[in-house]
Amino acid sequence: MEYIKERKAFGRPIGKFEGIQFQLADDYAELEATRWLIYRTAWMMDKRYKEGKFDPLEVSKWISMCKLKAPKLAFRIFEHTMLWMGAYGYTKECPLEMGLRGVMSYYIGAEGAMNIQRIIIARQLLGREYVPYR
Repeated sequence: MEYIKERKAFGRPIGKFEGIQFQLADDYAELEATRWLIYRTAWMMDKRYKEGKFDPLEVSKWISMCKLKAPKLAFRIFEHTMLWMGAYGYTKECPLEMGLRGVMSYYIGAEGAMNIQRIIIARQLLGREYVPYR
């Protein structure tokens, strides 16, 4: 946020442009919502192991929701931030470039591809008899 207050375009800080402000506001709101999704899931896991509450499959649905939402959001935030940084944003000298590559590992498969997470969530919502691969 400090950078978009300082970087200038057309003689004004880029933070004064609505296009930047709207992306920042959307990204921040989604980040906070995702953070609370992760906190709730961590709370469920804690209750599961300490008190035996919550069915393992119910918890797996929430874990999959985290794995579905967080990498996509992180990718979008990296994309916006890199664009705000200009050409520097995608050079090897910029730490964002390495961060984006790290996020991609989660986005495309290290924790289960996005469609696998969707199958897990849908299985829990609809029931095992609706699993597409059976």
